[in-house]
Amino acid sequence: MNYLEKTNQIYRCHDILDERVLGVIKNVKREYFLPQKYKSFSVTDIAVPLNSYQKMLVPSCEAKIIQAMEFHSNDNVLVVGTGSGYLVECISYLSNTVSSYEIDPVLFEFGKRNLDLYSQNRHKIFLNQNNIMNCLDKIIMYKKILFTCSIDSYLPFIEYLDTDARCFFFINQYKSPYKKGIIIDKTRNGYTVIENIVTSQTNKITD
Repeated sequence: MNYLEKTNQIYRCHDILDERVLGVIKNVKREYFLPQKYKSFSVTDIAVPLNSYQKMLVPSCEAKIIQAMEFHSNDNVLVVGTGSGYLVECISYLSNTVSSYEIDPVLFEFGKRNLDLYSQNRHKIFLNQNNIMNCLDKIIMYKKILFTCSIDSYLPFIEYLDTDARCFFFINQYKSPYKKGIIIDKTRNGYTVIENIVTSQTNKITD
């Protein structure tokens, strides 16, 4: 079984059926974005450590989020948590632009280096080494928002979402090392919540 066949089989087993998403996953070489000693685990469903307290999302989790967000070519996307840069690169194939915020300066440089070296869409990726909590007013500029870090509640962010925006959040669960992924669809009259998109180990947002 070659690399493409193995990748296709792995993701389809996790109900990743959107051909656009599968096409991006096949096109973006995930191993380029992993720390050197973990490159051989690029399509293994493990949470690869990026530093002492941050881990990459597992491949199936990344793909489920991309599929659930339903990115379109005219979307200007905000990603909170650049990490390795891999998720940012994948989203760049499905959207108009991607703006990303990373609070950790070392992780910011790691993600930036990966994207500078390996991105095929670097011209439409905009990286910021900043805490999104310091500039929440910028969230309204985007129709698709993705938080890769976890938070205790999405409620403080609702007022910053534009009408018709779709936002993915990881929510911490009480006395649990796992976070649950949800999607908020903002409407003119309020918002709706889509539960149980994914679960993952916790990387909490830093104040």
